[in-house]
Amino acid sequence: MGNELLKTNVRSKKISEDVLLYGTCISEEHPEMLKKFKQKTRLHVCLEEEHVNKVAWKMANIVRANKIKKITAATIDGSPHCVQLHYALEDLRELFPALVVEHYVIEKGKRINIQPDAVRKSRHLSEI
Repeated sequence: MGNELLKTNVRSKKISEDVLLYGTCISEEHPEMLKKFKQKTRLHVCLEEEHVNKVAWKMANIVRANKIKKITAATIDGSPHCVQLHYALEDLRELFPALVVEHYVIEKGKRINIQPDAVRKSRHLSEI
């Protein structure tokens, strides 16, 4: 299991340039799925407990302070709370154009890659 995002120092030496940011519930409900991700830096957060603005601000500072190159988001599919993590990371990608962001959801025990356009459309319902 990784470190809790909001309790991790922005300049922690544990942070590498490739980060997995995942919903805490994955480690509780599907811990085997975390083995499929290869990132050294693993941070988790529960968006039922934390406001997305705190999460986004923390991640922006982590990206800036550590010159993060890639963030992979993983959440449980269907959660109205977890989907906000994907939205926040797409916003970060706009702020840091060189940042690579990948999105995954866990559904019925499977890891599914989600394209950034799908994240955008789920946020902008008028586009669907």
